[in-house]
Amino acid sequence: MSIQWFPGHMHRARKQIALVMAKVDVVIEVLDARLPGYSENPLLRELRGPRPCLKVLNKSDLADPAVTASWMDFYRECGTVPMEISATSPKDAKRILAILPGMVKERNFLMQPVNCLIVGIPNVGKSTLMNTLVGRKVARAANQAAITTKQKRVHIGDELTLYDTPGVLWPKIVSATASYMLAGSGAVRETAMDNAEVAAHVGDYLLREYPILIQERYKLAELPQEGLELLEALGKKRGCLIKGGEVDVTKAAGILLNELRTGQIGRISLQKPPAPKAA
Repeated sequence: MSIQWFPGHMHRARKQIALVMAKVDVVIEVLDARLPGYSENPLLRELRGPRPCLKVLNKSDLADPAVTASWMDFYRECGTVPMEISATSPKDAKRILAILPGMVKERNFLMQPVNCLIVGIPNVGKSTLMNTLVGRKVARAANQAAITTKQKRVHIGDELTLYDTPGVLWPKIVSATASYMLAGSGAVRETAMDNAEVAAHVGDYLLREYPILIQERYKLAELPQEGLELLEALGKKRGCLIKGGEVDVTKAAGILLNELRTGQIGRISLQKPPAPKAA
């Protein structure tokens, strides 16, 4: 499956980002801590250019902490400033606000505030983070892709200005694995994908990387060999049956994806960082 999901407002957002980038000092790129690499948008990297970037790995409370630690090391080795956060945490918001002035050349910030642009793909928590940073609701937030559709600008005190933008996916995600994992994480609206197909592929990964969590969550006597078998077993356990006693795979897929996204299965990462290059 290759996801091609580029609604009209995303095309407009790309143009808006390009226009505002000229006055931006620091880019705050919000990533999903469960799949940081897959949730990086190459278009945003291109638009950002040489500007300093703070990569915030949001939803770290849902991700595998050991894998997140590896991602933090990976970004540091790449010369990027990373920070694992929960977008709803005021404590984490204070950490972000404290680090931003130090990412630009020293100047009179009262005369020339630090302009920061919050960017990221859909459903990584940009609007939630914006609200937490400002300390009040200034952006609509929901656990659903493509909620923000217009750019916003908010002043924080006299020394910092934040710009929020709609989530932007790139026109075509070539990697099939990235497509399935992004869809599984909730970055793509369900109307743009086949839930059962996504859940089967994500299930393959979960059985390989987190077999104990899967077995314990769904109380399985034997571990299935592949994702589709997992949906069948899950469906029988949860009563997702249709006429004739067959499993409603689509319903079972919805349960698996929902429980993955809400952390009910456990702390799971859907991507590991690239292996270090040999010396």
